[in-house]
Amino acid sequence: MAKYVKKPVVIEAVTYEELIKNEHGKPIELEYNGYIIKRYDDDRYIIPTLEGDMLLGKDDMLITGVDGEIYPCKKEIFEKTYEKA
Repeated sequence: MAKYVKKPVVIEAVTYEELIKNEHGKPIELEYNGYIIKRYDDDRYIIPTLEGDMLLGKDDMLITGVDGEIYPCKKEIFEKTYEKA
């Protein structure tokens, strides 16, 4: 079986707090990079991804991929996978 290494790419990412910091309180709905993000409950938001809707919580990062797609990632996985450019 062949082994592969992920190509280095630069991505954008924000924390849960950064996503909602410019809003007053926790908005029911907000727009981010052309996507509509909706509040699921007091601590989570529904993120539309290429694989379907996913939840973003306080311990997650919101990543913008190479084609502009967005998806959540747990902070501990993010920190093992990415470093600041």
